Amino acid sequence: MIEIMVAVAILGIVTAPFLTIFSESFSSIVESGKKSTAINLGREKMETVKSGGYDQAYEYFIAGSESPLVEDSIINFPGYLRITEVAPANLETYSLPDEIELLSIKITVYWTTRGIEYSESLESKLARR
Repeated sequence: MIEIMVAVAILGIVTAPFLTIFSESFSSIVESGKKSTAINLGREKMETVKSGGYDQAYEYFIAGSESPLVEDSIINFPGYLRITEVAPANLETYSLPDEIELLSIKITVYWTTRGIEYSESLESKLARR
């Protein structure tokens, strides 16, 4: 009887770390999935803004001149918040001719996990052709 109790105790001591590893791995996989979802939501919006061309992207700037466009309910993606910011790019940091019109586009996606807020941002530039 004592041999069985010792064997069960040893088995418990050996298995406990493995259960912890599996639990942490699962949490990591879930977090990676949420981060991938956020990045893809940002890419989707970036492509939507850029595919409309300069003039349509400039409309985002005009519409968001008081505050950026905030989407707090993205269809099929509850818990994610997406912010779209479009503004004329600061050309002083670039050595470009003054006649070039350049917009800076920034998409930020936020989500919360276990009470901690996370975010991923994508930035791009769009020029008038």
